[in-house]
Amino acid sequence: MVEETKEQPRLQHLKQIETAVKERCATDKTYEQEPLPGYENMEFEEANATKYLATFPFPYMNGYLHLGHAYSMSKAEFMTRFQRQTGRRALFPFGFHCTGMPISSAAIRLSREIEGGKTCSN
Repeated sequence: MVEETKEQPRLQHLKQIETAVKERCATDKTYEQEPLPGYENMEFEEANATKYLATFPFPYMNGYLHLGHAYSMSKAEFMTRFQRQTGRRALFPFGFHCTGMPISSAAIRLSREIEGGKTCSN
């Protein structure tokens, strides 16, 4: 039996807030954008005048996350939110940066360690 602590009611309250915000974003379609009416007939400059797109080079899965990742990502996120507040059609798509080489190198290194009888703790 888990003993109830002072933090559990706070955690439950935060989870309730998170659920309410997620429901509101889904209902209001906060992070969805539609093309402007008549977009296909617009000139290039006119069609792109209100667009804003931020990207972030997500860290590889074989590395350690550190505060620098959060700092860099927060700048892109804050700028995207600011651009949205100024009326631009701003997107900050989530994705993964995966070229395969770091993962491949890690797998080759691990197979060499296994063949040589070494373990990660040696």
